[in-house]
Amino acid sequence: MEYIGHAIKLGESLLELLSEALELKSGQLWATECTKGWSIVCHYYPACPEPQLTLGASKHTDPSFFTILLQDRIAGFQVLHQNQWVNVPPVPGALLVNIGDILQVSLT
Repeated sequence: MEYIGHAIKLGESLLELLSEALELKSGQLWATECTKGWSIVCHYYPACPEPQLTLGASKHTDPSFFTILLQDRIAGFQVLHQNQWVNVPPVPGALLVNIGDILQVSLT
């Protein structure tokens, strides 16, 4: 439960930083109530000696506002760049913040 509390505080800090980076009023992202649907989902994909036989998650975009991903040594995160899925090399212990569909729509 302590981990979840820290994850929520990180999400709150990110909302404030995003507001500032987007030159919005402080707290404006909170006002949009984008946090009403927060959820915490955990996936664990252990190393596999035959990765071509694994399923993993299918290609997708994140429907959320943003996603915070705790990386390990196992590669698997990809970004869509010029209509190609490109592997992102993992940085063990790094927190990767991925902009979700809702935030992208909000910015256009």
